[in-house]
Amino acid sequence: MKFHYLHWICHAVMLCAILGAGIVTSNENEDEYLTQKEIILEKSYHGLIRENETLVEITPLIKVNEEKICNFRILKKPYHEIPFEIELVNNLGILKASRMLNCEKRKSYHFEILAVYCDGTPSNTANVHITVIDINEYAPIFLEPSYVTEVEEGRLYNEILRVEASDKDCTPLFGDVCKYEILNNDEPFSIDNEGSIRNTEPLSHKASHNHILSVVAYDCAMKESAAIMVSIKVRRICEARFLGMPERIDYSSGSTESLLLFPNARLDLCDISCNNENISIHTSIALKTKHISFGCDRDLTSCNSSQRMMNLLPQGADWTKELNYDEGVEPIFHFDGSMGVIVPDTVVDHYDFSTRSFSVLTMFRHSSQGTINKHVKEHIMCSADDHKMNRHHMALFVRNCRLILLLRKNFNEGDINIFSPAEWRWKIPEVCDNEWHHYIINVIDSAKVYLFIDGIQFENSVEDRHSNPEVIDDWPLHAAYGVNTSLSVGACYQSSENKMKHGFNGDISEVKIKFDGFLNANDIKCGTFCAEYLLSPETIKIKNHTTATEYTPVQTNIKMNNIYIQANAKHEIEQLMRKIQYINIKPNPTIGRRNIEVRTTLSCNNQSYLRLPTIETYIMVNQPLASLGIDIAAKSLLTNKKDNSSATFTIDKLKSIFQFDASVPETQMDPRKISISGTTNKLVSYQEIKLGVHILDKIYIDMLSKNSAPITGKNLLDSCNVVVFPSLNPDHEDIQIDGDESLSSTMDIKTNIDKDGVDMIGLDTIQNYLNVLRSLVYSNKKPAYYLNRVFKLSCAQMSLQYKSAEYTLTLTVLHPKQMSKSTTEQPSFYNEGSVKSSNIDATFHLNSDVETKDNNQASDSRIFSYSLLHQNDVQEPKSHIHSIVHKAEGSHLSMLIILVSVFLAILLCGVSIARLKNSQKYTDRHQHCPKI
Repeated sequence: MKFHYLHWICHAVMLCAILGAGIVTSNENEDEYLTQKEIILEKSYHGLIRENETLVEITPLIKVNEEKICNFRILKKPYHEIPFEIELVNNLGILKASRMLNCEKRKSYHFEILAVYCDGTPSNTANVHITVIDINEYAPIFLEPSYVTEVEEGRLYNEILRVEASDKDCTPLFGDVCKYEILNNDEPFSIDNEGSIRNTEPLSHKASHNHILSVVAYDCAMKESAAIMVSIKVRRICEARFLGMPERIDYSSGSTESLLLFPNARLDLCDISCNNENISIHTSIALKTKHISFGCDRDLTSCNSSQRMMNLLPQGADWTKELNYDEGVEPIFHFDGSMGVIVPDTVVDHYDFSTRSFSVLTMFRHSSQGTINKHVKEHIMCSADDHKMNRHHMALFVRNCRLILLLRKNFNEGDINIFSPAEWRWKIPEVCDNEWHHYIINVIDSAKVYLFIDGIQFENSVEDRHSNPEVIDDWPLHAAYGVNTSLSVGACYQSSENKMKHGFNGDISEVKIKFDGFLNANDIKCGTFCAEYLLSPETIKIKNHTTATEYTPVQTNIKMNNIYIQANAKHEIEQLMRKIQYINIKPNPTIGRRNIEVRTTLSCNNQSYLRLPTIETYIMVNQPLASLGIDIAAKSLLTNKKDNSSATFTIDKLKSIFQFDASVPETQMDPRKISISGTTNKLVSYQEIKLGVHILDKIYIDMLSKNSAPITGKNLLDSCNVVVFPSLNPDHEDIQIDGDESLSSTMDIKTNIDKDGVDMIGLDTIQNYLNVLRSLVYSNKKPAYYLNRVFKLSCAQMSLQYKSAEYTLTLTVLHPKQMSKSTTEQPSFYNEGSVKSSNIDATFHLNSDVETKDNNQASDSRIFSYSLLHQNDVQEPKSHIHSIVHKAEGSHLSMLIILVSVFLAILLCGVSIARLKNSQKYTDRHQHCPKI
């Protein structure tokens, strides 16, 4: 029984296995058939079609087997238009557009397709992406049918107007506008690719009052648009200016007669309408003669003192004939630093300069560019030992852009152990500006030494009163017997080496000495007297209609090469301009050109000043007329015409005007002062100095009269100068003008910024100068290099006729550690300094509309003012640098404190050294394994 049961079970299992194998085989065949249907189409196809075509270029090709596939079908979605159809042609699916497509309306299409088997069974679906290719069917079209605009004549515009066109094509190549063009090239206009039209030269209403341009646009495929008309109308501008000003003025040399410069001057105000009470006109006339000889034609025929002086550098002398020089009435000797001449003893005997008064007169031109080593001496003249020794007794030389006078006492003059002044060092810019300057040094005694530059006595500023001139004391020369002196020019004679050393590198015109005396004020003025001048009208008074007071409308500087005119009416300025004259009284003046510059500003109804065009003309000094044959001295009398505008001057009349009398005031101008005030200390942080700080944002400039009363009105300045000490490091320091473009477009101030500071030149109002000064921004990328910076400001008026004293601002950079301390505990002196600096304002700040402070604030203010530079009286220098011996004699207490401090310091150092030695011994004894 059991055996039969097992047999049936085995038969059942075998039957199940056979049936299972048949089922699996049937399913595999069916899956293979379905897979072959699904892979008929690719997953996606990409097609391109042009706007003007219907056939789609499909990639990859839709390949099928026509024995299996009988049709294609596009699967459409609701609300989506698919303007395509597909056909089966030669085993390929051909896709066509049912109509012409437009890229501007729709750029691409996306849909699905499937293949249909011949038994009606659908295949797998495939994505189709079709892009419509644009064709350049549209030309650019301008947004406006025409353009009209209006411009002023005489100006160059960055942009007059901008035209714009568009293109309907859908791609950047055909749809973007890439170029504009003006078809009529004979017009003075240009257009860029952005459609901006500008003029290439100033337009003139007289030449053409309307310019009509034909403009076209191009797309990036250079398809041209239709032309449009652009009309540019030129508006005539009447510019206020002087008329009747000659371009050239001829002057015959040797005529000694004055010549009217602007006899037909007429001021055209155009459309400016002002009442006489509300107009203010300022005009400056400048005669520029720096290129003539030594800055102007000098007449030394009447200088008796110059003729009596000993000339150490005469032309044609035996000891100067080997020098290189330019011939002329006043010869110019050229020195290259390697040559010099010795004045023979027969000309100048052995003169003891240390015991007797004398004067040195010299005229030279020197530049700092040829000097490599700034500490090299360049001698103009030198009195040294004639043999055996090299002692310098007296010398005048240039070193490091300083003019230095050396004057040593002999061993037999007083106590040899007492210091006395031996060297005077003047730090003056004239020494290295490569311009001709006239120098006179009066040595009355060792305590009274005075320098005159171009006829004006040198006076130091308030800040430099202890250091300029720097006076160095020294012992007398040591004893030497049987040694005389040798006087040389252009270098210094070294007797021990028997050669000239320390030579001058520059040009020298004259070197003269007056022995046993000194030059007075008349002699000094005569030596710098220029023979050519501008002659202003005779001093007159004009009544001011508003204040019922009289004022002088014409002012002239000392050198008579600048005239300043102020008028309150058009006819006044015209009359005064017609009377201005030029004269040259030198018998043989330098032939050539003298430039004249006329600058005018006017204000109407108390508005801002309007600058009229600068007039530049010139005087041509010609050869004298040989046919006249008239002696110059015979022209001592000239008849004056009834019309004052035609009056002329002779030599005698001119000399009567310029008599060199010290009792006569040098100028008839009203004395005035330029006052600069503001904060003297400024504290900034590291971050602020790196970003840049306005260094002079709290300064004020005022014009004060002789009695310190404010002068009302808009006063003018010629120049301002900001000196930085020490000089800037260009690697990480910089000074810039905040808003440079906006300032330069409205002012006549020319600014030059370098490592030494800022120079501003130009006739303009005080307010405009303040605007520039307050916009100066100083930045330092490495503030730790210099924690303190000193800025010195000075301004001048009327060609240095009036000059302010130097206003000093100290800029202090707070270290981050100091700043962290100051937040918790501020020192008392910081508080006091900030209070004082905030209260510095005690003058009438007229141009800034700032009222005066109370008396307590005024006591803390610092006002820097200065009157006329030129003075005839001789004053003693205010300060000397004395030796330690003199200081010790004056203060025994200070010397005692110094000695005690030095003793304590030495004692402390000795104790420290002893302790270090003991510590070293202990270490050597107990340290078994020293570290290397």
